[in-house]
Amino acid sequence: MNGSEGRHEHDPGDTSALLAELAPALLLRLTALMRTARTYDVSNQAFRRQMQEFMALVHRLHEVEDEITLLVVADYLYLNGVRLKATTAVLGAYHSLMADFDRRQVGGVRILHGVDEAEIERFFQIFLAAEDPALAERLPETIAEAAVTNIVVVPEAELDADDIATELDEKPTHATEQKKAKKVFWRAVLGARKIVLRAHATGRPDLRHAKRVVQPIVDNILKHEYSIVGLTALKEHDEYTYAHCVNVAVLSISMGQMLRLPRQALADLGVAGLLHDLGKMSIPGEVLRKPGRLTDEEWVQMRRHPIEGAMSIARMPGLSTVMLDAMRSCLEHHMNFDRTGYPVVDSDWGQATMSRIVAMADCFDAMTAHRAYGRPRTPFESLQLLLGPTRVNFDPAVLWALVRTVGLYPAGTVIQTVSGHLVMSTSPNSADVAHPFCRVLVRPDGTPPPESAPVTWDPMPDTERAYRVLRPEEHAFATQELLAA
Repeated sequence: MNGSEGRHEHDPGDTSALLAELAPALLLRLTALMRTARTYDVSNQAFRRQMQEFMALVHRLHEVEDEITLLVVADYLYLNGVRLKATTAVLGAYHSLMADFDRRQVGGVRILHGVDEAEIERFFQIFLAAEDPALAERLPETIAEAAVTNIVVVPEAELDADDIATELDEKPTHATEQKKAKKVFWRAVLGARKIVLRAHATGRPDLRHAKRVVQPIVDNILKHEYSIVGLTALKEHDEYTYAHCVNVAVLSISMGQMLRLPRQALADLGVAGLLHDLGKMSIPGEVLRKPGRLTDEEWVQMRRHPIEGAMSIARMPGLSTVMLDAMRSCLEHHMNFDRTGYPVVDSDWGQATMSRIVAMADCFDAMTAHRAYGRPRTPFESLQLLLGPTRVNFDPAVLWALVRTVGLYPAGTVIQTVSGHLVMSTSPNSADVAHPFCRVLVRPDGTPPPESAPVTWDPMPDTERAYRVLRPEEHAFATQELLAA
């Protein structure tokens, strides 16, 4: 019996619809299986359960397709030619899988009809081991030698992105600055995750890894590719715990650049921002995740995390400027410019310049995160609050740098313009904080641009200006999904 016998013929339109329907589940199951394989043996019940759920999806797709092909093309994932949307539900899995492919120089994977659980087990064992660059070079050969015949790795070097994108009726696939920024950002999130988990296991962070994570961010911002700042507005995804560290690093570096700090200082500032919350590892998870008000005893634990973070860095061997900057930022990022905040120090204590920047970045990003009660503040609402009565908590120069970094209408803000357009800001415009880069949501005549041909303002034209900002209750736009797309 050949590979197509025994399966029903399906209408191509129905097949595309099925692919679009099952793609998110397949992506989540695949990354969950990989995550479980890193922790458990293949005989473990947790791995077996993930395997069963993954195989159920594979079998269902193989009923209509001879093979399942996952490809990375121009920083997008495609399943059998259908582009997977990076919705908030799959955002973490989407970028995690792309990063795993990238580290192994893999452009895609083909799962052929007839694959069984034993082959998938062998594949994952080899694939995960290939995180070592030396093993990654021989990944296709090693898989073939292990008698894995129904899973084929497509080397990154064999993919011609331009040709593939043409076949998929995509726009030209030369890497735009925004796509570059997305790759830098999500690699940094995965790097932050590794740093935090290692620090939790060893009691001290890996400073060299932190420097490697931060350097591409510095390069991106110094080239005036401000789209990476817009990505800090993404909040609804599984990796937000680690993304917060990256957000603080990105915002801190950008503010430092606005304040004309030299390149090395920006790199050190980024490391300080990335490591600022290390002390929270000492706080019990039930306290960190508590939805209600903290008790007095729990507040004592929470307020100690700056000291614990500084102590964690102090355990590292050697002594350097970047270590000292990171220690002070850990210790001082909840202190305020008006000498309030915590930990409480002598009145002669002076908060370091880098700590003032990290404190500002941390506060702005935390204000826009999810809260136990009510909806989270939008970046625009948070900025208005910071420019209001709470401005006394921050160095005026640093607050000015934040406005220059995120703009008057931070990414994700829905704006009605004087001409009647509804637009969403996607990235700040360093040349004019009142005219951000935008995506048009609704034209003045009430019609939206087609999804297949989005309209952007790069940046908002000088002839336009904001008439008012819409609150989330006033619209139904999926701003997080639009920012992630």
